[in-house]
Amino acid sequence: MRDSCGRTIDYLRLSVTDLCNYRCQYCMPPEGVEKRLHSDILSIEELAEIAAAAVRCGVKKIRLTGGEPLVRRGLPDLCRMLRAIPGLAELCLTTNGSLLPQLARPLRDAGVDRLNISLDTLRPDRFAAMTRLGTLQDVLAGIKAAEAAGFRNLKFDTVLIGGFNDDEIEDFVNLSREHPWEMRFIELMPMGPCAHWSGERFLPVSAVLERFPDLRPLPGDGGVARRYQLPGAQGTVGLISPLSCDFCAQCRRLRVTADGHLLPCLHGRAEQNLRGLHGEALENAILAGAMAKPLRHHLAAGGSNTARDMNEIGG
Repeated sequence: MRDSCGRTIDYLRLSVTDLCNYRCQYCMPPEGVEKRLHSDILSIEELAEIAAAAVRCGVKKIRLTGGEPLVRRGLPDLCRMLRAIPGLAELCLTTNGSLLPQLARPLRDAGVDRLNISLDTLRPDRFAAMTRLGTLQDVLAGIKAAEAAGFRNLKFDTVLIGGFNDDEIEDFVNLSREHPWEMRFIELMPMGPCAHWSGERFLPVSAVLERFPDLRPLPGDGGVARRYQLPGAQGTVGLISPLSCDFCAQCRRLRVTADGHLLPCLHGRAEQNLRGLHGEALENAILAGAMAKPLRHHLAAGGSNTARDMNEIGG
């Protein structure tokens, strides 16, 4: 599947819920979001049908997102349905990790290949302040459960925030020395609750290279991340720069929200409603969504243009 710019589109981020058991300051309001009616959210069967149609259109990789996808009832059942789709090469999931002690093994048994775990700080007090509802201890237990279940080469996503966790860059990078993990730093994007935060909060990921000049670039496809490694390290470091050095020219993603809308771009307003479509009509809508993908976003110039918050989109 190709878009109007000639990019190959083979990666679908499928949101299974807009709910979360955290209230991270840059993502959600303190009171959380209003819970939708059950009928407003795609059923497990609808999610699987859309995923199968996307694979028939050329998608090879699906990542389940939220909100927090692990709060979605029946998630392992959905994973089994997706894993059975002919032609799907990779099934991944992004999570805050807090529910992995209960769900890591069922997810692995259901066919999930790889996990990304969001982790913005290694300090318990900061973790509680940022998430408003979470504890670092739960996530650390989730990491142990994931490895015990057989998940290897975990990826950790850290949103880099000036004045909050920029003094922990060394701690995160040093984890790549000791573990076969990819520690990924992501630039904070001006959307949702943080859209009007002061400029010093938005740090470029080049700050990581400035503090670790011995990081060496790695060849190969790291997706949106530019990958590096310290000499002798077991793991790697990934840098994701949606603001300072966008990767739009290489973007191969489509997104489907939990209420059934296809988004060609994370930061655009264009949406394609997929609910109620089946067979060829559903495939044509997905192909039309790919063709509507813009050349690039305009984050650096004027912020995100999306009408949705991040928890509604799935990142």
